[in-house]
Amino acid sequence: MLNPRERRIFEARRLADDPITLEQLSEEFGVSRERVRQIEVRAFEKVQDAVKKALTRIESPRAALPAA
Repeated sequence: MLNPRERRIFEARRLADDPITLEQLSEEFGVSRERVRQIEVRAFEKVQDAVKKALTRIESPRAALPAA
């Protein structure tokens, strides 16, 4: 769901115990801090959407069961 750059940024900023700064990631990828921030936000949105879809798939079969 995430490309390698999005995954690296997401993990480094959201999952690390000691998050990497936007500046450090901007130097690593050769883009501005603002662009790294934008990629981080988009990656977070993708992860949120995937979790919501997974929860919907889990909950949907329960809704189809007949009432006891």
